[in-house]
Amino acid sequence: MSSSLKLTKSIEDYLEVMYNLQKNNGTIKVKDIALNLNVKPPSVVEAIKKLSESELVSYERYGDINLTKKGFEIAENVIHKHDIIKNFLNILGVDMDTADEEACAMEHILNSSTINKLKKFADFAKMYPEAPNFFESFHHYEKYGELPDND
Repeated sequence: MSSSLKLTKSIEDYLEVMYNLQKNNGTIKVKDIALNLNVKPPSVVEAIKKLSESELVSYERYGDINLTKKGFEIAENVIHKHDIIKNFLNILGVDMDTADEEACAMEHILNSSTINKLKKFADFAKMYPEAPNFFESFHHYEKYGELPDND
């Protein structure tokens, strides 16, 4: 039976690190999570237990740790939000290291609709940097997916 777990910044960070470890290394190990998050292994074990109770990971004591489908989806969503924010900040001229660091903080607090608007704006700014009446054109693009007719 799954218990409900509030998706906090900490939980999302664990899932994001675990996703990257599973994707890049093929395995998830307590020591690697601890190293990536700069926490002690006993803290990782406690987090894994909570994530397991919420069916976000599966694990065997001293054995394999794997993200479940649900955990994988949440991690992908967090990473997607991170990438959108980082891209948006980079368009504003923020250097990549700073954009990456700040995206990590912002990904946990911004609403999905805000993230979607940032993505649309970033896409629009890349596609139509010289658009006439830039903001009016953007709002039209946001709504209809194309530039307004300027006949």
